[in-house]
Amino acid sequence: MEKTNNINNVSKNYKTLVMLAGFASVITASILIAVKAGIWFYSGSTSIFASLTDSMFDALASFINLLALRYSLTPPDDDHRYGHYKSQSLASLAQAAFIGGSAVLLIMHGINRFQHPQVVVHLDLAIYVSIFAMAMTMLLVLFQSYVYNRTKSDAIGADRFHYLSDIVLNLGVLIALVLSRQGFLWADGLFAAIIGLFILKGAWSIGKHAVDTLLDKSLSAPEMAEIVKVINNAPGIISMHDLKTHRAGPKVFIQCHVVLKSCMRVCQAHRVVTEVEHRLEALFPETEITIHMEPDIPETYEEAVFKD
Repeated sequence: MEKTNNINNVSKNYKTLVMLAGFASVITASILIAVKAGIWFYSGSTSIFASLTDSMFDALASFINLLALRYSLTPPDDDHRYGHYKSQSLASLAQAAFIGGSAVLLIMHGINRFQHPQVVVHLDLAIYVSIFAMAMTMLLVLFQSYVYNRTKSDAIGADRFHYLSDIVLNLGVLIALVLSRQGFLWADGLFAAIIGLFILKGAWSIGKHAVDTLLDKSLSAPEMAEIVKVINNAPGIISMHDLKTHRAGPKVFIQCHVVLKSCMRVCQAHRVVTEVEHRLEALFPETEITIHMEPDIPETYEEAVFKD
């Protein structure tokens, strides 16, 4: 028995939210680049340069993200029957590469400035810019968090993660500038290097999640347990086996085999499986379910895998 939801039927709300989040990310990064570039030119702060570099990579990554979001929402075609949702994961992987590259650059630049400290000019202005950048980034992250909680979009999740790291980055810049103002010139380079290490860790996390999605990693253990519980507790089902799951964009894909009484009529078996599908859809509103029915006879158990 196969239950197939039309992948074209992605809610209009999902499309609107992810595209708004994509545009908000690009606009925010562009504003921060303009502001930070001006301040870095006047102050010469390595920490501001670190923050500027990160914002430049943010803008590029967010633009790629926006293109991937648009492509992921195109309907399935003859060559991509499951849709194009995984392009979001490809965008996340690209983001991880960009962010990782910027992190290495910042670490090298920070170490050099730590070894050869320089006076930072226009400190007050640089501090105000860091506070402004934190405020803008926090507003963006709040909106992205709202969108991610509603859509579970991989691309928005990755974008949100690295803008969360930007909040920490700007906080580090702020601390470095305050210490520099107190005469600790080495703090500018040290915090730039520390920020680079933090960003590198974030790039690893984003890349790992993207690879997991591209390789069809199963749902989390609690989610799998809920699925098993729903199926095993359904009246008329004796047992289940060969449960397989994965997620792509807003869609959850579930397939398994269920064992029913061999004397059960087809129409009755259909009602049992349909009830299971409705219960699973209550857990995962955007889902595609494939359930194969088998009779309770010895041949069924010869090749069945009951590890779930």
